[in-house]
Amino acid sequence: MGDRTASIATINEPWCVAWLGHFIGRHAPGIADIRAAARAMHHVMKAHGAAMTRLREMGQKELGIVLNFEHAGAASTRPEDIAAAGRHDAIYNRWFIEAITKGRYPAAALAGQAPHMPEGWQEDMAESSQPIDRLGIIYYSRTLYTDAPSEPWPHYASSRGDLPRTQMDWEIFPEGLAGFLTRLKDDYVGDLPQMVTENGVAWDDRVENGAVHDPERQGFIDAHLDASLDALVAGVNLTGFFYWSLLDNYEWAFGYEKRFGMVHVDFDTLTRTPKCSYHALRSWLTKD
Repeated sequence: MGDRTASIATINEPWCVAWLGHFIGRHAPGIADIRAAARAMHHVMKAHGAAMTRLREMGQKELGIVLNFEHAGAASTRPEDIAAAGRHDAIYNRWFIEAITKGRYPAAALAGQAPHMPEGWQEDMAESSQPIDRLGIIYYSRTLYTDAPSEPWPHYASSRGDLPRTQMDWEIFPEGLAGFLTRLKDDYVGDLPQMVTENGVAWDDRVENGAVHDPERQGFIDAHLDASLDALVAGVNLTGFFYWSLLDNYEWAFGYEKRFGMVHVDFDTLTRTPKCSYHALRSWLTKD
């Protein structure tokens, strides 16, 4: 399909594939093992590099990867909690982008993962860090972190703050999107094209009198589009924004319960009802 494909991302959400599935154990394969997690974190980057090499050999243009980011805040001003947030930031936000743009993994993440990495992993970094043409960004929320020395490495506990939350129990923090877009520009990719490939909100939407009123989603979309505009003003080469998702969907281990769509789907009859957020965005996109 290469001659009909304008752009290719090698991997989507490597943190979910590697850490969420192998250390936290929330998604497949559902295990919680630091050795498996460390190796998965490296092997997804090795897979990215191998895919980049093969696609370049085939003459494919516009290659990149899609990374997910989460704002890691400290639960207090204590230095220990700030350091705990930094460890999460290194694992979640910095591991993959530093491998790609700097050919290394963050020291704060290697402090716990290095003993479990595959032998000779350093030899893979050159291929993993070959230049990409664009970067996809997934952003949804923030989490707060507290130092927890009695817990296994990375020795932290997570919590929510006092911001409004979505059906996923994720805090709504649009400032984090602008923060990541500008941080990526300033610290990692410069003028490389960036695209928000996922950003959205799950809500317990109900059809009432043939309509779905979802003002919370409308407010979420407005706030994150405003954050994207702030990033554009700051000089970010932002080329697009994709809302997740058009339709209510099957959401990983959560099944059909979490509704992200701008179009409500009745999963018994498959009736589709555009929500108010759908009509609002459609009107905004088509106005003169």
